[in-house]
Amino acid sequence: MFEGLIKTQTPYAARAVKAEGGVEQYLTEGAVAVAFAMHLLRTVPGLKHVAIHPDGEHAKNFDFLGWLREQGFARESGIGTTAFAGLYRAATGQTILINPKAGVGDVVADIEGHSYVAECKGGVINTKHAGQLL
Repeated sequence: MFEGLIKTQTPYAARAVKAEGGVEQYLTEGAVAVAFAMHLLRTVPGLKHVAIHPDGEHAKNFDFLGWLREQGFARESGIGTTAFAGLYRAATGQTILINPKAGVGDVVADIEGHSYVAECKGGVINTKHAGQLL
């Protein structure tokens, strides 16, 4: 769906038999957050703004600035000293706020007067481990 979200890695020896082809495909929490934010912007009629509140680990494992740029979002303004934090705007007028703020929820959107909050979790997506099959 969105290029550049899925990463690959060599699994630990104990997990190698569970990974298809001996390589794990995984989504970082940051990748899940931007994918969900983009899903909301593309599917909720009239939605123009979504906020993402990544923690430090999200930022270490995902290039928010680069990925949003590839999706047509330009960084309009910054927040604090964090290199990736700020307001990003697309040519459509839609905006994504990246604000590393704890305790707010990973993705927040206000839709028709209601606030929706999602806590995003990453993980391996091509495992044969019980309980993780898609």
